Amino acid sequence: MPNKIDDYFGSWNIDHDLRALAQRDVPHWIGNQKVLDGSEIPLVEPHTGEVVANTFEAGADLVSKAIASAENALAGEWSQLRPLDCQSLMLKLADLIEEHSEQLAFLESVNVGKPIAQAREIDVAASVDVLRHFAGFCTRIEGRTGPLSAYGPGHTGMTVKQPVGVVAVISPWNFPLQTLVWKCAAAFAAGCVVVAKPSEMTPASSYIFAELAAKAGFPAGVLNIVNGTGAITGAALTGDPRIDKITFTGSTATGVLVGQTAVPNMARVTLELGGKSAAIVAADADLDVAVDGVLNGIFFNSGQVCDATSRVVVDEAIHDAFMDRLITAAQDLNVGAGLDPETFMSPLVSQQHRKKVFSYIQAARDDGLSLVVDRGGDSVDETFTGPVIVQDCPQDHPIWREEIFGPVLAVCKAKGLAALLELANDTEYGLGASIYSRNMATILAASKQVKAGTIYVNGHGFLDPAYPFGGLGMSGVGKDLGAEQVESYLETKSLLFSEQSI
Repeated sequence: MPNKIDDYFGSWNIDHDLRALAQRDVPHWIGNQKVLDGSEIPLVEPHTGEVVANTFEAGADLVSKAIASAENALAGEWSQLRPLDCQSLMLKLADLIEEHSEQLAFLESVNVGKPIAQAREIDVAASVDVLRHFAGFCTRIEGRTGPLSAYGPGHTGMTVKQPVGVVAVISPWNFPLQTLVWKCAAAFAAGCVVVAKPSEMTPASSYIFAELAAKAGFPAGVLNIVNGTGAITGAALTGDPRIDKITFTGSTATGVLVGQTAVPNMARVTLELGGKSAAIVAADADLDVAVDGVLNGIFFNSGQVCDATSRVVVDEAIHDAFMDRLITAAQDLNVGAGLDPETFMSPLVSQQHRKKVFSYIQAARDDGLSLVVDRGGDSVDETFTGPVIVQDCPQDHPIWREEIFGPVLAVCKAKGLAALLELANDTEYGLGASIYSRNMATILAASKQVKAGTIYVNGHGFLDPAYPFGGLGMSGVGKDLGAEQVESYLETKSLLFSEQSI
C-alpha cells in the first residue's frame, strides 16, 4: 500500500533510482569502506514527517577505528603524494560532484527539506566551486626566509608549513554537503586527513561525498565519516587526544562545549557558531535592492541559516516606504514542498525544530507585538512555517535578542547612521551584517563600526571561496573559506641557522 513518501515522490515524478538512493540506509565510511554498525537513527523526510531511511550511531570503538584509519593515511600514502597529485584528486572530486549534482541536490532536499532548486544552484554548485578553488592551494603552501633581526650577517631564518594532522569535522544539518566540503577542501589542500561527523538528521549527502572521494582516487583513510549524535559520537571524536584540530559549525551552546572538550588535549579549534545578523538600511538605500536583499537574507532556506538577517534596522526617513514593499513581497513568497521546483520556502527540518520556532512566533502574538506579516501557521502540527515579520520590535524581546533559526524577521527604525549602528550592534553575536546604501562614504563608515565578521553590501549571503567567513563575539573563533582557512590547518615551524651553519 502506498505511503506518504511514495505519494510525495510520485507527485514530482521522481524516478526509481533516486527513490532508492533516498531510501538507502546511510552507513559509516572508514578506510574507504562502508561500515554498518551501531543502533539505528531514523531519518525523517520533513515534508511528509515519515521515516525515509536510517543511519547508525557510532560508539567510541568505531570512532577510534576511524581516527586510526586517518592516522595511517597521514603517515602513509597521503603524505607521499606530490602537491600536484593532491590537486588533481581534488579537481577529479569536483568533477564527480558536478556529474552527480542531481542525486546530491535530491538528497539535500529530502533530508533537509530545502527547495531542490536552491540545493542545485547553491549547495551543490557552490561545493564544486569550493573544491576547485582550494585545489589551487595544494601547490602554494609556502614558508619564508630572511635574515635574523637580532643577529649579524650569516644568521638566517626559515619557516616551514606542515599539515596540522588529523582533523575532526563536525558539520550541521542546514547545509550538510556544502559545510562539509568547505572544511574538507581546505584540510586536503593543507595535507591533513579528516574524520567527519555530519548531523545525525542529514548524513546522506556526506556519505555520497565520501564515496565520490574514493572514486576520485583519494587514498583510504584520508576521509572517514562517522554518524551519530553529538552526545555519543561527537563527544568520542572531539575528546580523543589523537585529534589535532576540531572544526565545528553549529549552535553557540554546543560550540562552547566543543571548545571546552578541545582544551585538555590542546587541539586547535575553529568554531562557526550562531548569529543574529542585522541588515542596516540607510536613508539613501535603493529600496528595491534592500527589500530583495532582506527577503533573501532571512527567508532563504526558511531562515535556517547561521548568518540570516533576522534583524533589520531602517532609517525612519524611508521606513514606511520600505515596509510597504517588504510586506507585499513577503506575502507573495511561494511556500511549499521541497521537491516543488517553484518553492522558495519549504518545511523546517523537523517537528522538534518547528516547535522551537513556533514558540517564538506564538510568544510574539501573545505579547501583542505588531506582526505585519504572519504566515507562521496556527498550530505547531502544520507542515509549513511561512514568513513572519515583526514591526517595531522591542529590543528586550526574545524575537530581537535570541537566535530563532527560522523565518522570523524583527524590524526597528532609527534616525541617522549612528542610531542604526547602535541598534545593529545591540547583540552578543557578531557573525554577519549587511549594509544598504548608495553612498560609499556611508558604506565605509558603517563597515568600520558594525560588529560582524562578514559584511555584505547591497545584498546578503553571497559568500565566495576566496574570502573568509566567520564571526566575532559569541559567533565563534576562526574562519572558514579563504586563505585564512587553509592557514588554520597548517603548523608553522621556525628553522634558525647560525652563521656556522651557512
